[in-house]
Amino acid sequence: MATPSNSDETVLNSIQARLPKLTREFIAEHYPQQVSVVHVDLLTRHGERTPVAHRIPEISPKNWNFCATGNQLHQDFLRAIGHYTNDPDTSKESAQQWQNHVFKKDSRHGGTVFGISSAKAPHPNDSSQPTAAICGFGQITDLGRQSMTALGAHMRALYIDTLGLLPASLQSGGSDDLYLRTTSYTRALESLQHTLGGLYPDPPAGSQPLRIHVRPSERDNMFPDFDCKNMVRQFVRLNTQSLERVADEYKQLYQDMLNIPSLKSFFDSEFNPGKARVAISVLDIVAPMRVHGLPLPEGIDDKLISRVAHMAAVEYLHSGWDMVALTRMQLGRLVHELAGKIAAAAEADRANALIQQPRLGIYSGHDTTLAPLLAAFGHDATAREHRAPKDLIWPPFGASIRIELLKDTTTPHPNVQPAWEESQADTTADISKVLFEKRIRPTSVPDSLYRWLPRRVHGRPSAQMNPRAARDYYVRVWYNDRILRLPTCRDPGAHHSQLGPAVCTLDGFFKQIAQFASSDKEARSECQLSRAETSA
Repeated sequence: MATPSNSDETVLNSIQARLPKLTREFIAEHYPQQVSVVHVDLLTRHGERTPVAHRIPEISPKNWNFCATGNQLHQDFLRAIGHYTNDPDTSKESAQQWQNHVFKKDSRHGGTVFGISSAKAPHPNDSSQPTAAICGFGQITDLGRQSMTALGAHMRALYIDTLGLLPASLQSGGSDDLYLRTTSYTRALESLQHTLGGLYPDPPAGSQPLRIHVRPSERDNMFPDFDCKNMVRQFVRLNTQSLERVADEYKQLYQDMLNIPSLKSFFDSEFNPGKARVAISVLDIVAPMRVHGLPLPEGIDDKLISRVAHMAAVEYLHSGWDMVALTRMQLGRLVHELAGKIAAAAEADRANALIQQPRLGIYSGHDTTLAPLLAAFGHDATAREHRAPKDLIWPPFGASIRIELLKDTTTPHPNVQPAWEESQADTTADISKVLFEKRIRPTSVPDSLYRWLPRRVHGRPSAQMNPRAARDYYVRVWYNDRILRLPTCRDPGAHHSQLGPAVCTLDGFFKQIAQFASSDKEARSECQLSRAETSA
């Protein structure tokens, strides 16, 4: 990854993700000896890419020559497609059909693998020429590959070399410890490829190919389904309200960009600010140009890029903070799935199960994967009364969310009972019949997690619900280089008694995400879609 210099670090954190430095002090502070890591889910945005289309030709070159290595590796990627399968609960015939759908029969074959291949003629001032390193639009570049490899290497340094969560080699069973998932977008799958390359840089000869789970786009839950009619309707309404709250700042940014001739030409000729958003269209061009070192015209400096990144987030993300249901409709099915996997990992660890759950899940996605998750982890009921927080920015290239399941059998569990713990008096009731906002855990968390006597007593299943059953387990959520302090986990009794609100009790974590998690059936109902429509 390119190393920023001087004041570059601030703006690059708006468009390129940072990772924490793994110093001795960092490890001692966040991973004390009595705390062990049981399971991690890593959700990422792909690495640096080219713009998705050739827009603003006055400043953006038609030819992006940043894919010399990538173009060679992409051929290996195409040859390896046969190793990629869908989720294991479907037939082999279905798996083959999905592979064809994702990689061979859709619109990205035959030279359009990465995005839009046709574009307007270059601007008269564009001196770029195609080379063997030319990228397609929307393609992950060599820099993006380096960034994702660096992320994988960071994960190796932390979870293999330092904490020993995973085996050092795939030959020693590492593949059984991994759950790998990607969307059907090529840049996401190739980002996963390089993350794995950093995690396990030297796979042994003859090792089994890794199984990567891919779902066709119409059934994927890693990004919003814009066929969800109710979601789109609410999104437009609340998005407009979010912009109204920052109207002065938004108008000022637009006026400042109109003073830049190249942007004014773009707005005048290709863009309708009354129907399209001002910031995100500009960010998709200037962010890739900035991270790849392409010259930007006078007036487009780091300060302006930071303002654009902030306002792009207001345009498309802040509305999710305003309405729980909107966040749930965007990514509630994925939250539901993640909760179930975390509960399964806790159950398997507690029972010392012979069939071990994967210790690391990697989900390679997009900005539209991370943004709704950030809303779910940081939702505050008072958000609608405030302007968008100043540190709200578009999820940068290579951004990641890490959900850590921790175990501590030594430190006393908080002896204060959170106010919401008894809000659902009958914990054996069918949670699906409880209103989302009153649920204390997602419906994907099974009752069996709570039918267990404390380890210090018997450590065996019980016929009765036991609210103390999961109290050795905690959750911490990282976003790039910082910890997300989940609102529910700040409550007394909902966080680790020594590490504080940064580390939630497992129940506190479940309470935070319960209102954002929806099953497939609930999602269909809330989106006003029939089963036939969702499977068409």
